[in-house]
Amino acid sequence: MLTLKPITIDALHELQQFTQYIPARSCDYTPGNLIMWARFMNYRYAIEQQTLFIAAKSQADPKEAAFLMPIGSLPLASSIKLLKEHCAATGEALRLTAVPAPYKEQIETLLPHHTTASLEDWSDYIYSAQSLATLKGKALNKKRNRYNKFLAENPNHSFRRFTADDTHETLKFLMADRDCQHNREETMRCYEQWQCMATVRNLTRFPQPAGLLEVDGKIAAFTLGEIFGDTLYVHIEKAGRAVVGAGEAINKMFVSDILSQHPEVIYVNREEDLGDPGLRQVKRAYNPVEMLHRNEFTPPEK
Repeated sequence: MLTLKPITIDALHELQQFTQYIPARSCDYTPGNLIMWARFMNYRYAIEQQTLFIAAKSQADPKEAAFLMPIGSLPLASSIKLLKEHCAATGEALRLTAVPAPYKEQIETLLPHHTTASLEDWSDYIYSAQSLATLKGKALNKKRNRYNKFLAENPNHSFRRFTADDTHETLKFLMADRDCQHNREETMRCYEQWQCMATVRNLTRFPQPAGLLEVDGKIAAFTLGEIFGDTLYVHIEKAGRAVVGAGEAINKMFVSDILSQHPEVIYVNREEDLGDPGLRQVKRAYNPVEMLHRNEFTPPEK
């Protein structure tokens, strides 16, 4: 039986050992994502035979317990067998959540009696890094126009990498959503705000590339991500509404900055829209090169 432990920042070193196995550029397996969303998603983990097993809430039904697809040295068939044995020992039914679409057929073969459903609101948006860094082409006309408007209206702007000296002002900027000040976990929006702040506080323990956009000496936008293989995973991007085009500006400038230091980066994963119509419109407007869909595997009813 697996011995599952809560995912905290103290698990960082163990989680980083498995980044080489991130399946299909899925953001679910990056250490930053796992640590940031650990309490909300009830992430717990175990390592067996150099393979990472992660228990979570189901993305289809948060009331149900599930596992992410195991990653690591074991063949998938062997790791699924271990999960079956674990669930038999605990009396749970084996449910898999957030399974990247390229693994759908393989999991269906291994779990032939499970029902498969697509998780429409949880698809990752994956973009060309060069496209985001340049905003070239007809498909990005609107984004390019907003970026140019930002430049024209804010000549006194600057983009730079975040440093520890920026912590206090960045935290103040992230506190802008007043509705969440006393509501840390009831809604995803409020949980995200507090975890964004926790991530900033922990950047000395868990360094991640982060950037600040300032206008007239004040923070107008903040962003943060991780780089694994050929992909930049953007976990946080916050732009103040008072500055038109600040979101487009920090997105472009951050990706350009990353490419100047990491030419190996080809793709940018800007994660899911969670079914939010406004967020979906924004993400689609950046012209993704791929939508990485996820699937849920539900056990048969007894």
